[in-house]
Amino acid sequence: MEFNIRAISLAPSVHFDARTPVSELLGKEIQFRSGVTIAINLPSDPGAFALLPDAERILTAFGWWARLFDYPEGQDRIRYILAPAENPDDTAELLFYRLDLLQPARIKPGPRPPVEFLGGAVMTYDECANWLADLSFTHARTTGTILHRPRVLTLPSLRLAWVGPERLAGEFVPNRLQTLGKVMGAEIIHVGPKSFAHVKARLAGISGLNGVALCTGAAAYITGHVAPKTLPPEALHYCAGTTRAEIQNELITIIQTTRDQLAQTRVSDGAQEQEELLQIMLRGMMSHSKIGPFNHCSRETVLTGVRARRLNVPAADALLDHHSEAHHDTKTSEKLFLWKDHNDGRQYFLNPKRVEHAKALITTISG
Repeated sequence: MEFNIRAISLAPSVHFDARTPVSELLGKEIQFRSGVTIAINLPSDPGAFALLPDAERILTAFGWWARLFDYPEGQDRIRYILAPAENPDDTAELLFYRLDLLQPARIKPGPRPPVEFLGGAVMTYDECANWLADLSFTHARTTGTILHRPRVLTLPSLRLAWVGPERLAGEFVPNRLQTLGKVMGAEIIHVGPKSFAHVKARLAGISGLNGVALCTGAAAYITGHVAPKTLPPEALHYCAGTTRAEIQNELITIIQTTRDQLAQTRVSDGAQEQEELLQIMLRGMMSHSKIGPFNHCSRETVLTGVRARRLNVPAADALLDHHSEAHHDTKTSEKLFLWKDHNDGRQYFLNPKRVEHAKALITTISG
């Protein structure tokens, strides 16, 4: 799960107003702990931070990191720090802050040299998924160290068949797509377009298949009729891309669409998933101080964090109903969420009497 973007997105996100001035980090030692400890020393020269775009924003990743990827680079080490972040544009899109560091080798008995900043980025969900797929593929045979927060989660996976050529521009495609699937929490099974009968039989033999993606340029004789009849029509998708990058972007969308369709037809009753969804909703309400009847927000806002992480919105919607009820001045409620009727619909807020319990839930689930 180290590269699974859905698991990474469950870590507490950086608030869009958070900033870390460079002056606060000069010469500082930072330790990253998760089973093992990796320590870095930051440069004392402010000019060493010049390669970072929007440095004060991205440097918050040091405090809110979700993954640290550490790989050998000759005698040195290259390190990537990744943190999910809220979007300042008030959309449901989750961003990811990335720091790229080079740790020069230590020459004993001297001190550990400071890291060098190679760059950084603010990535969208899809950009981060592609970056993680490239990183995982590049270092598939490299012995590195990966630290993760929060704990490794078990998330439901999908099985998707991609019918397309084995090679594109001389590159072997199936391994790349399998790596992308690992990032997106899906198993992508390659099926070569040898013949209509071959593809149809191959797809029929894949158990637990959730969707089929047909590469439209692979072979004219491979039509949608190859899909098993047990799959609904909406589970059949078409890829028009002709390059690996285009196909990867299409598959990211197809995987998410397939997951959304499944969520619409069955609301998961998995205890762990419900815990994670509740944590995200509570964490968002706490972060934005939506506590008490005068600090309320719409139902859509309560679900923003779940939607941003591309998780199970229908399950979260049902969970919100289970943990909420109407607010009455004369009644003490045990529900976590309360709502009041307004002209523009129900407005939700955290029950002030249950704030400490909500904090405990967040801590317990995240531990």
